[in-house]
Amino acid sequence: MSFIKRDVESEIRPYPNKCHLPFILYPPSMHKVDDGHQFVVQNGGLDEKGKDFVLYLSVPFCRVRCKACPYFIDILSREDRKGKEDIYVDALLKDIEHWASYRRWKTGCVRAIYLGGGTGSILKTSNLKRVVDTVFNSFHVADDYCFTLEGNAKDFDDEKIEYVASSRINRVSLGVQSFQPEVLRVVGSPHAAEQSIEVIHKFQARGFNDIQLDLMFNMPEHTIEVWRRDLQKIVDLDIPHFTVYLYRLHEGTPQDRLIREGKVSPMHHPENLVVKSMIKEVSDLAKAFGFNMYMVDHFAKPGFENKYNHWSWKIYTDALAIGPGAYSYFGGYRFGTNKDIDGYITDVNAGRFRINTVTERMTLQIEKERYVIFTLLYYVVDRSAYQEKFSSDFVDDFKEIVAHLVDRGLASVDETEFRLTSFGIEWHSNVLLEFFNSVFWGDEEALQEPNWAMNVPMVELSAHKREYWLGK
Repeated sequence: MSFIKRDVESEIRPYPNKCHLPFILYPPSMHKVDDGHQFVVQNGGLDEKGKDFVLYLSVPFCRVRCKACPYFIDILSREDRKGKEDIYVDALLKDIEHWASYRRWKTGCVRAIYLGGGTGSILKTSNLKRVVDTVFNSFHVADDYCFTLEGNAKDFDDEKIEYVASSRINRVSLGVQSFQPEVLRVVGSPHAAEQSIEVIHKFQARGFNDIQLDLMFNMPEHTIEVWRRDLQKIVDLDIPHFTVYLYRLHEGTPQDRLIREGKVSPMHHPENLVVKSMIKEVSDLAKAFGFNMYMVDHFAKPGFENKYNHWSWKIYTDALAIGPGAYSYFGGYRFGTNKDIDGYITDVNAGRFRINTVTERMTLQIEKERYVIFTLLYYVVDRSAYQEKFSSDFVDDFKEIVAHLVDRGLASVDETEFRLTSFGIEWHSNVLLEFFNSVFWGDEEALQEPNWAMNVPMVELSAHKREYWLGK
């Protein structure tokens, strides 16, 4: 089946409001569950035969709170006189072993592991080693696995660098944000520009080259010249993978207050020509130096693509997320563990899974929508892969949406694939919203449910009427 795309030269804005979220968690609506342990044991299919899955481990601590961060959990001082880190890691390891005792995870295959937070690298080397060893002792891990350690260059002394470079961790992600000290001061970042460079060189000197960097753009007082210097550092440091994120101001954060009080300059509107120029600078650099924008906001040289995202979003596997502030997906549900660290430790030590919020069980239609929303982060729906997963044809299942997107010049379709055009990639988040089920639009009640991390903007997004984002 094919559609004819009409001329869209005059259609500058296909939607009334542009959504700038980098990805969509779906379904967005979750509700509190009083006995999450019992719920997941009874409804999560834990005794079913396992399959491929990804594993996320949460380290819910930071050294400082970035001024605009909405995900803040808890401060861990370097002295840690009360031993908070050791107590937490003891509980985390016990929880890992508890999940792994069930057939679903015991017989499944871990394709990728992500140790994040918070700040994954904040752990002492001895505790980092305990976590890595427990993962490999508890689960069957694929031979071609990827184990990413996310963190801050400030956490890496020589002992930790030496351990990581020789351990089963094989990828490091550093949240550099910027290499310019003046920018880092304005956003209250804990990262140190020169220290990031030093740590990268030390890893590379040990033969550890799979390093990815997070950069932010359109920060307060950010200029195109400063942004060019940051991008040039990617080239100078021979980094094989980097991500760029639009700086977002969340209501109620310290940065929001400082801007309202006039103490910090506001950012440009995301549609400002300066911001568009920053995006073009990234595109130009990628083309010039052999990077491929293989998914939204992600740039990689061949062979260095993010495997965790590949398996969880493109292939669409189960996701087991362990620790405070994390979300899992399996058995037809999304499950969430809130940010209460003490509550988490108490439940784990009592032999209980800490689950605080769940979605309704997904229907087949919602599973299809979720798959499309995720795989389109890679710009393409492979029709044969969709057919194999759902025993139906993608175009037949979403005929009206497909015709609408093709007609607007946002996508093309042929016998093998549905693909976003460059125009569709520019409006990718709105395109993803086309696949939202009608039951989730205008859901203001979901705002009253407990939400944290990225699920907060998700429920705020779907609390709008459909017409706000997509028009009529």
